[in-house]
Amino acid sequence: MNLPDDCGSAPWLWEEILACMQQCVLVMDAEGLIHYSSSTVQNTLGFDPRELKGTNLARLLTPEDLQFLYPNLLCLAANRRAFEGEVMLVRKDRTRFIAFLVTRPCRDLMRGLDWVIVSVEDIHEQKELEKKIIKSHYQDLIQMANGIAHEIRNPLVGIGGFVNRLYHAYGAGQEYREYYDLIMENLRRIENVIQKVEFFARLPEPSFKETSLGNALNRAAESFADQLKARGIRFVSSLGEVTLRIDENLLERVFSVLLENSLAALPDGGTITVDAQMDRAAFTVRFSDNGSGISPEHLPHVFNPFFSTKADGVGIDLALVKRILEIHRGSVGVQSVLGEGTTFLLEFPLDRRRPIRTCLFPREQGAGGKPRDLFA
Repeated sequence: MNLPDDCGSAPWLWEEILACMQQCVLVMDAEGLIHYSSSTVQNTLGFDPRELKGTNLARLLTPEDLQFLYPNLLCLAANRRAFEGEVMLVRKDRTRFIAFLVTRPCRDLMRGLDWVIVSVEDIHEQKELEKKIIKSHYQDLIQMANGIAHEIRNPLVGIGGFVNRLYHAYGAGQEYREYYDLIMENLRRIENVIQKVEFFARLPEPSFKETSLGNALNRAAESFADQLKARGIRFVSSLGEVTLRIDENLLERVFSVLLENSLAALPDGGTITVDAQMDRAAFTVRFSDNGSGISPEHLPHVFNPFFSTKADGVGIDLALVKRILEIHRGSVGVQSVLGEGTTFLLEFPLDRRRPIRTCLFPREQGAGGKPRDLFA
């Protein structure tokens, strides 16, 4: 069987093949005019295939994507360049959905015509399900942590009160004083852990304002000034006065966690450096120290809740950093060499959208060729 020849003499065979595909298929010219739609557009887009013939691809895009995405897709098509990625499309009933869109230019060599094959796959339910699963698992963990913290705090308060009463009633000697101080110190450490877990579980609603990121860093650094001086640690910042839409209090917390981390890695002094770089899509803060570093086998897990390499650690601080960055639609990463130091990378998106949706591509020499009705 010669499939191309057989399909050429029996167009219905192409229709049957396309109808078996999960994706719907469109064929348009370099100007965005749709010449053909597979029967599956009815299920995916709500249109009868005949309704789309002679209309423009722009009909399927959201209004906010007509300024950049649509002309950029045409620009790619005119220069015989493909595109694939997730986009928001609009059905006939004006409902929106997330689709995986693929455009591939092709040429009819016999007739010298240029066309673009467009594949549309509805992935909206899949994306929503992924979000629900991730959120559900994380929320379960948060609720569990909050419940454990609450259950520990109640008896902790009672223990502290009874120890205090017993000491003042019977502990007159120095030996009892040492026991009392040791018990109270450990109770305070447990209380500190509970406070961290509760803050992680009950993260306050963020208040986003156009604020200098340097303000949050400076406030955090001031609270550690005495420790930095006592350890002989040099703190160098070239963050500058960049202004981002952030919650200053939450970002101060992030920097405090990173400073505390660096202090633990620099028991004999060293240097902490904070700098930044900006590109068209993101502002990235590099928070580095030249301390003990992190073992390669631990690096993938440092942001997991309750993962810690310290004997007295609870593994909540870096998980909190990750959560705060995600609230800011950003991300955090880490690079480290054991014995040489660690760098945390805080990325704040300037615009979450890909460049194809935010600015026009430069126009290149087009492919040429006059389109006409492909199935005339």
